[in-house]
Formats: sequence, structure tokens, C-alpha cells
Amino acid sequence: MKNTKGYIYSIIGAILFGTAGLFVKSAFETGLNAVSLLTVQYIFAVILMFVIAFIKNKETLKVSKKQLRDLAVLGIVGNTFMTVFYYTAFEYLPIAMVTMLLYTYPIIVFIYTTVFNKRKVKPRKMIALLLAFTGCILTLNLLSGKLSYSYKGIIIGLLSAVFYAFMNIFAEKKLSNVEPLTINAYSTLFSLISLCIYSFPTFLFNGGIHVNGLINILCLAFFCEIIPLTLLYASISYIGALKVSIISNLEIPTSMIVGFLFLQEKVSIIQVIGTMCIIYAVYLLRD
Repeated sequence: MKNTKGYIYSIIGAILFGTAGLFVKSAFETGLNAVSLLTVQYIFAVILMFVIAFIKNKETLKVSKKQLRDLAVLGIVGNTFMTVFYYTAFEYLPIAMVTMLLYTYPIIVFIYTTVFNKRKVKPRKMIALLLAFTGCILTLNLLSGKLSYSYKGIIIGLLSAVFYAFMNIFAEKKLSNVEPLTINAYSTLFSLISLCIYSFPTFLFNGGIHVNGLINILCLAFFCEIIPLTLLYASISYIGALKVSIISNLEIPTSMIVGFLFLQEKVSIIQVIGTMCIIYAVYLLRD
């Protein structure tokens, strides 16, 4: 029963995550940047999550000092850098491309578990890594002899994948006994604090945010953060980080469909083939 819940939660979370790029790009059109967007989003998200947790069961908000330290690390190091890099990448790349780069993170999770947990590398998994590399070449149109997308955007997108992998591994190792909503609430709170220290949101007090921007932020906070991240941490506790990372690849086709339908972003057949290579490679890395 728990495994079934884990799979269902992962699928729903991936689909919701896949719509994030649409709201981010729409918010950027109102003059917001990644940090200001995330700051306002986190203000709403933190308030909502703590209210929900308090009403549902306030005892779940009680954590030990060690758990609080781990939640601080997850929020400041993992969540903050992952989301800032992820949102910033949308300034340079199409939705589908950013999502594809983010979802190279299962490869990073696999490499980490192989190197540090000393797992044996089976031939099937070596094939998977080669397939993933081939998929990246096809998706980035490197066979044409030149890179079709921004170098800066690609680097930023890959950095978001590195920190997303860290979040998955760290949550599985350190916070498997903490309620998913509690993890999400505290880690987001620490992310919010770190962003406010980096750049205090003075724009909130001088009318620097439009109604359209606010609507997009609310959608991001509820549909692309609170629900999917809570489902992510819940599914990790049920089926583990690696299986969750495999199922989460549903975000890639979701983002392609969203980008095509709402932003008229074109995707070539070669890029679709490359994306399928990456998805299948991640599938081959399953336990």
C-alpha cells in the first residue's frame, strides 16, 4: 500500500512540477527576477504550509535540534540554490530544455550512490550513462556542429540538477522520519530567510509587483511548490530517492506539452528522440 502511494504521489508531483515554467516565464514578463519571484512565492508558501500543518496536527511541527539543523541545510543549500538556478535558467532557455537539464539529476544520484555507497556498476547501468550522454547531445542539437542554446542557460540548468540531486539524497539519509509537510515547511522557511538576507524584498513596499505577477506567484506557491514538494518528500519516504527520480521524469513531457500549447515553443523530432534517450537511461538506472 505504501509503495502504491509512493508511485501515485511521484506521478502527481512530477506533472505539477512540469507546469512551473509557464508561471515563471509569465511572472518574468511583469518585471520580476528569479530571487524576487522566489521570495514572494516563499512568503505565501511558508504561511500556508505552517497554517495547514498546525491545523492538521501541530505536533508534527516539533522537531529536534539535529533535525532542525538538517532542515536548515536542506533549505539553505539544497532548496535555495536549486530553485534560484532553476528559475534563472528560464530566462535563457525554453521550458522543455530547462526541465530536461533539471532531470539529469537521477544520473547524479546514481553516480553518487555508486561512488560513495560503493555499489557495483553493472553493464546495464554503463549503457544507461552512455545513453543519457547521447540524449543530451541530441537534445542540445550538438550534431549540427554548434550549440543552439545559451551556454550560460545550460550551465545554470545543470547546476539546478546538482542541487536537486543533493535534496533527494540528503532528505532520504537525514530526514526520512520527519513528516513530508514539516520538511517542506521548514526547508522553505530557511530558504526564505537566506533569500531575504541576500536581497531584502524592498519592492514589496513600493508597489513593485503587479497583479498578474501576484497571480503567477500564487499558482507557483500552491501548485508547483507546496503540493508537489510535499508529495516528493512523502514518496521518497515510501519508495526511495532513486525510484522517485525515475518517475519524476514525467515532468519532461509535461513541460514540452505546456510549452507547446501555451508559449508556442517548438521542439524538433531529434530533441524528442534525445529526451526519450534520457528518460530511458534513467529508467535503466532503477534498482
